Amino acid sequence: MKKFLLTTMMLLAMASASAFGMYGYGDSWIDFLTHGNQFRARMDQLGFVLGNGTIKGTFGFRANTGWMGNILNVPTNQPTDFSPTVSVGIGYTSDMIGIGLGYNFTYINKDMQVHTPVLALNALNNNLRIAAPIQVADADNYTGIAFNNIQLRYFTGVDAFNAIRLYFYYRNNTSDVDTKYTSEAFGFQVRLYFLRTQIGNVTVNPYVRIDYHTALKGGTIENYVAHGRISGLSGGQKQSDIYDVSPFKVFVKPVLSLAASSDTVSLYFEPSLGYAVVSSKYKGADQVTTHALNWGAYAELYVRPVQDLEWYFEMDVNGNVNGSKKANLDLPPVLFETTTGITWYLPSLGGNQ
Repeated sequence: MKKFLLTTMMLLAMASASAFGMYGYGDSWIDFLTHGNQFRARMDQLGFVLGNGTIKGTFGFRANTGWMGNILNVPTNQPTDFSPTVSVGIGYTSDMIGIGLGYNFTYINKDMQVHTPVLALNALNNNLRIAAPIQVADADNYTGIAFNNIQLRYFTGVDAFNAIRLYFYYRNNTSDVDTKYTSEAFGFQVRLYFLRTQIGNVTVNPYVRIDYHTALKGGTIENYVAHGRISGLSGGQKQSDIYDVSPFKVFVKPVLSLAASSDTVSLYFEPSLGYAVVSSKYKGADQVTTHALNWGAYAELYVRPVQDLEWYFEMDVNGNVNGSKKANLDLPPVLFETTTGITWYLPSLGGNQ
């Protein structure tokens, strides 16, 4: 009976127009193979993972327009806009190796859709985790291809140097509307965790984060603009027409992570202070290099009145540095971002969680 009820719940969620999933963008696929059975509902996502301890699956949608993004937008006197990322995935897990295949579909408009197949791989008793999404966007006279946010995480088991995270991307946009031109962006982020220590009831795990972003061709650093389309170029222009050297951003941030928990409440907190350098040299102009400090205070709160039901609250207060502009130019001095929701942990379809 329990297996029947859970299977019925899965089918109803798949059929529901209001269900949307948790593996839509960012670094979320990296945890797919380690997540147990659960139903999650947050401000920008709602979805589930169900399986029997060996085979698992996930399905749903996720908003693409920020922390308070719309799933369904109904403008006045205009057609309804359905604009989330739809995610579906299946995975196999064992003590030796885990492998998962995911797929995201993002509807931009009737002329452009984005397809993102994802490979997830775990090994060494889940101490090594890899997620590799490949994003393809296609429209009339436009093609965008990206190895977008490929990740590797390795947990060493040694407190002195206990974990490393590597994020990598390469993005290529080609447009042939009037004159053919190409934009290429490259970047990576490394996080090095060290000296994990228990001080009283608090677990302290500092890490250093290092970011590097550059535009190999075209005028865009770090991020896509307008869901994959490039900006900063007019028809026929090349990188050498705009810059004498490729623009870049370098960001170094020491972070102090703190964690504590009781029977019903868990808290994770990250105060940080970083240093950023953004540099570019336009044709016929002097080199412009901007230096800035970046500070942050990030927190996650988990409340579990019972073992199977959890309330989650996330907060991020920071002085942001936008890599596509001069540091802190045209930005508010403090950015506040947050999300909240619940997670309902479900039993295994095979009866053993």
